[in-house]
Amino acid sequence: MSETFNTPARDRQDWPSFDAFHYPKLILKWRDIPTGIYKVLEVPYRGHNDYGRSLVLKLEHENRSIVFVWAPTSVVFAIEQTKEVEYIQHNGVKVSEKGNKYFDFKIC
Repeated sequence: MSETFNTPARDRQDWPSFDAFHYPKLILKWRDIPTGIYKVLEVPYRGHNDYGRSLVLKLEHENRSIVFVWAPTSVVFAIEQTKEVEYIQHNGVKVSEKGNKYFDFKIC
């Protein structure tokens, strides 16, 4: 048996209009952003995935464009080991001596 509650509806003026709704911003993969220097504006999301901890970063590229990007595990680890990260230098994909591909980056 379901219960019903006799509560008054909220004032419709408080509800958002259909025009107020929008799609979430696009979150890019690390490999899809251009190389260069990025300023870390925000770390708006922290979570876990099949590979470990994950972060979504809000970054401003040196050309002034702003992107949201999933950080690779190595970047997540570096950020967690440093008290404050203001900039990330994204150097693209490199190949190790053993032939493994990895994302090369530096932080400051």
